[in-house]
Amino acid sequence: MLHPRRGLIRALDGRKVRMLVIRTQRLILRDFQYDDFQAYGKLRSTLHFQRFYPEEDASLEKVEQLLGMFITWANEQPRQRFQLAVTLPSDKIIGSCGVRVTSESEHQGSFGCELGQAYWGMGYAYEAGRAMIEYGFREMGLHRIYAETIAENEMARRLAQKLGMREEGILRENRWFKDRWWSTVVLSLLESEWMLMPSNNSLNPTPR
Repeated sequence: MLHPRRGLIRALDGRKVRMLVIRTQRLILRDFQYDDFQAYGKLRSTLHFQRFYPEEDASLEKVEQLLGMFITWANEQPRQRFQLAVTLPSDKIIGSCGVRVTSESEHQGSFGCELGQAYWGMGYAYEAGRAMIEYGFREMGLHRIYAETIAENEMARRLAQKLGMREEGILRENRWFKDRWWSTVVLSLLESEWMLMPSNNSLNPTPR
């Protein structure tokens, strides 16, 4: 069960706005702040992170761009896009996780999760992902949440499957970076499927 809370963060124009905080058993998911620049940049600079992304996605310029975008999303009203910092109780950033509305009329949303290599194999990605998907269905009123990842990224595919997603298909050679073509795979989960999963059958999402 997730426990959303709201604190205060500073917006792009200096205004104070509400911060979303989601607590799980071992983690805290919260809105990004500009103070997270160094920690988030370090997370994205590792070779393992860069394996399935273009080189420029690990640059400090890209990190600054992403943080600005995440904070802008936090200021949107009504808010429909969430990419939260995944932190330990000490507030150490170990990754990010989010759900973003891609079709308001059809209640569709995309899911994405990234985790620092030092924290692989501990169940953190699953814990954060489960909390975000639960938030997407319960609080955002989504009907379908999907993930699209590089087909060769087996860890990302396994995480999506562990979260209950089913593979819908492969988009062949639709991405170009690192001087080669890459295929992506799309996986998805419906709210009705999520509700039937044993660990989620006590939830009572509120529709939009």
